[in-house]
Amino acid sequence: MPPTVNSRQDVLNQLLERRAGATLDELVAAVGLSRTAVNQHLTTLEGEGYIRKTTPRKTGGRPQHVYVLTEDGANRFPKQYSWFSKLLIQTLREQMGEERLSEYMYDLGVKLSARLIPRLVGKTRAERIAEIVNVMNEAGFVARTVPPEESEKLPRVECKNCVYHDLSKDYPEVCRFDIGFLSGLTGAEIEHLACMQRGADGCRFRFLFP
Repeated sequence: MPPTVNSRQDVLNQLLERRAGATLDELVAAVGLSRTAVNQHLTTLEGEGYIRKTTPRKTGGRPQHVYVLTEDGANRFPKQYSWFSKLLIQTLREQMGEERLSEYMYDLGVKLSARLIPRLVGKTRAERIAEIVNVMNEAGFVARTVPPEESEKLPRVECKNCVYHDLSKDYPEVCRFDIGFLSGLTGAEIEHLACMQRGADGCRFRFLFP
């Protein structure tokens, strides 16, 4: 029987249980597939970046490679980030109030931006905005630059995906994180022109440099 997606997941499940790793023979015994089928799965999973080989382990015969999950492989399994994030934000709101929570999220965005400032050094304002779009796309925002209006000189930024969609729906203070992040990167005041949570087809930002 040819290997299937389900049997490939069985291999991943075994490696999740064996965080120190497993050899080919150990995986064959655990999932009940042929060596050829398991080896095909390992080759595919390694090519996709979900597993990697480590130092060979001595067995009864020849030493065998030990396979372990990578971080990407571990992230294939369900995580309850949304539930935890909502609990965290709700607790902060109860303790701080909405206004202070907004300020906190803004300051958090500014603080996070500091580590990315080196990517903008030596660039013009327009080039910095283009690089900010790259940064946002790396985080999953599906961002792009939008041509400036007639009276403006610099492009705007538009995002088609809100990476905090479920969170910002109930806690709009979270949007202040993006404002602080963009402001920290550019040193400009940020005008939030449109927001998906307010019914727009995307989030749009304008940079107001001093």
